[in-house]
Order: sequence, then C-alpha cells, then structure tokens
Amino acid sequence: MAINIQTMPEFIQNIQAKVSTKSNHSYMIIMVCGNAYPQFHDTVTPVGGGMEHRAALFGRGLAQKNDWNISFVVSDFDQPFLTRHEGIDFYIYQSNYRRAGRNVFPRFRKSSWFPSLKHDWSDFSLVWQVPIIAIYLALPALLFPRFWRSLKPDVVCCFGNNERSAEVIADCNRQGIKTILCVANDRDLFEDYSSNNLELDHYGMPKWKGHYALTTASCIIVQTAFQQQMLQRNFNRSSVLIRNPVKLSQDDKKKWITRTQREFVLWIGRADAFNKQPSIFLDLAKHCPDLHFLMIVNRTDEAELDSLEADCPDNLRIIEHVHPTKILDFILRARVFVNTSRYEGFPNTFLQCAVSGVPIVSLQVDPDGMLTRNRCGIYVSGDVAKLKEAVIDLVDNSDKADRLANACYQYVLEYHEYRERVAEMAACIEKLHVAEPVPEKAPWWAAMKRYWR
Repeated sequence: MAINIQTMPEFIQNIQAKVSTKSNHSYMIIMVCGNAYPQFHDTVTPVGGGMEHRAALFGRGLAQKNDWNISFVVSDFDQPFLTRHEGIDFYIYQSNYRRAGRNVFPRFRKSSWFPSLKHDWSDFSLVWQVPIIAIYLALPALLFPRFWRSLKPDVVCCFGNNERSAEVIADCNRQGIKTILCVANDRDLFEDYSSNNLELDHYGMPKWKGHYALTTASCIIVQTAFQQQMLQRNFNRSSVLIRNPVKLSQDDKKKWITRTQREFVLWIGRADAFNKQPSIFLDLAKHCPDLHFLMIVNRTDEAELDSLEADCPDNLRIIEHVHPTKILDFILRARVFVNTSRYEGFPNTFLQCAVSGVPIVSLQVDPDGMLTRNRCGIYVSGDVAKLKEAVIDLVDNSDKADRLANACYQYVLEYHEYRERVAEMAACIEKLHVAEPVPEKAPWWAAMKRYWR
C-alpha cells in the first residue's frame, strides 16, 4: 500500500492556521523510534542522537498544536509497558516477545549450555519463554500485527530505514494502517537495498528489508533535496521534503559568548568506527597539542570506545552520555565543531551549532551545499590535512568564525524553524490520512509470511 504525496502548500497553510485553535477531528498518530524514550525521561541514559532528537521534536510539536493523540513506540528501558510524559503515551514495542527473546536467543547461540550445574532464575524462565518465541516465529503474520490492532492508529511514522521500521511497515501494511518512513541518513537510500540482496548492512539488517521499507511505506519523508533525488533515482519513488526542525528564539544570539571565552574544539556522536569515524577526531587532537578538544560519545560500540579511551591524548577529554537537555551547555562553549561522518542526513548538531554561534568544519558531509554554497561553514572534501588547517584557522581568526556563525544562523532561521517544520509534518500526516487506501487482500499462504505485499 504505497501512496505518493507531493508538495502540499494548501495543507501547510491550513495547518498553520490551526496553531491557536483545535482541530475538529482527533487522529491517533504513533511515532516509532526505539531510542527516543530518554529524550523525555531525565534519569534514563540517552542512546542514539540526531534521529531521536528529531523524532522527539516532531512528537512534542504535534502533541501541542493539535488535538491528535500522539504516542511513541519505543524500546524497553525497564519502564512499564505504558508510561506517559509531557502528555504523550509511550508503549514498549512487542514487549512480551522482546523480553523473552533477550533471554532465549543468546542461550541458543551458546556452543554448550546444557547440561549445567549452575542455574539462575533466567534459566527457569525458559520454560515459558521458549514456547512464546516459537509461536511468534511460527506464525509471525498472525501474532506480530496484533500489537498494532490493539493500538488502532490512523498513521504510524517510523524513523530511519532500519530493521524495526521494516517490521512495523510490514505489520501495519497487513492491517491496512498507513505508514510514513522518515529517512534518517543518506545511506538509507543507497541502491544496494534491493529485493533480492541477502547481505547485511553495517547495522546487521538484511538489505532486502531496507528495500521492503522503502517500497512499501505509504509515504516517505526526506531531509534534503539530495535525498529526494536519490530516492527517485534509486527506487522510483516521490517523497515529501521536511527539513529537520530546531527551536529558535530572539535571545539566541544574546547567549553567544566571545571567541576568546570559548574553551574547546568539539565533536559529538556515537562510538561508530564505520560511519562516525571518531578516531579521526582523536588524531586531530594529537596533531594540535596546543588546543583543547572535547568528545561527547554515546557508547554504542564498547570496543570502539575502549580503543578511543586507551589512545586518548592529554589535550582531549572524552565524555559519555550527555543528556539531550544538557548538550547545548557544551555546544555554547565550543570554539569550533568538527564532523567526521561518512554519511549523514542533516546533522542536528549543525542546527544546534547555528543556534549557539559555533562555526562548523566538516570532513565529508555538506547537506544540500549548506556549508559551501551558503557559506555556513567549511567543507574539506575528505581531506584530513585540510581539516586540521580549517580548525586552526577558525580558532585563530575570530572575524571569520563570526561570519560563518552568523551566516549559519540566518540559513537555519530561513529553512529549519521549528514551528514551520512541525506544520509541514502535520500537513503530511493529514493529507496521508484522508487519502484513499489501496485495497489489498493477502492470499492464504501469506499467513505464514510476515513480509508480504
């Protein structure tokens, strides 16, 4: 069930007119983003980054502007199945299956686990957990969609082309529930996501599932014009362009401190050697011993983070898990922000730097020519030597740093303002909701196959 949606100026105008009033119709909208829960709960260790922040901003905005029922489906962080924060409900995704699987699957991967003389309570739980897993795997098309039947959403919005998004789109497709796939990264749209590709991507997802999500979702939202072109070229699908939102205020520039008061060169991201490449920033610190560097890392890869900490020079400080509500406190004190990623969608850190007056230096990422065409920062086209030169130049040249920071702020004000982006998202959801679904009936054999279309 694929519904293509083009630009919607008339819908956007209607949604913006409803900012101070309530709609007459209530929609049940569910946002699916596994690691978004810490964005709403201060005591939970944050996981992920830009994609989760983007989902949280859209969720909060939609909940505030409309009388729609906005909910999130998230991973298990030891919270109850249903919790509520900021007027938004949070459900654990497929909780019975997921919790049983955390105990069952690792044990069946062991080379020798029976007989054993040492048992704990998790061993005895296998008595009921193994049958649950077996039934779900035997009848996936009957059991997994029950989760969505119980919630009865009008539209389900998935963030990132990942295995969970593919699962959700498959289960909702079977129930006739319309779905939106929000692209999170340029890599989500590479042409090697094909229907017969059994290879695993870097995160362990079979690439055919990525193809399934891209070709089956009712609507696709992209972050940049470049992504829009990639999707059309590689998968012959149109999309809705909604740029990442950021909250701006008239007081933003008043919070900027002088260049001489700023303390360090900053890097933020996951411990991900393949995409984020934090080791390049570590090497940069080694080659600039007179500067102070700060790396804020999410521990997504234990081995990678351990390697960074073991090789850390004296002028580099590594911090783990800064909560989203505290991250701007660090960005405001940065002299330069460095991005070393291979692929991005549109980095939320670029938006946060714009709000904070921090000049950007990027190794391989320049979304829609923001840095070069609009003179919002410095893009070095993958040249590590030029990366070092650009950082030193911006530290030494306050006038140039100010020019780039001001240009970046004006660009973000024009293209990424929060309320306008939320209005675009609301317009997309409303137009999708009223669109006529394509009637489909699964054949008898599809009851044994989860990914049917």
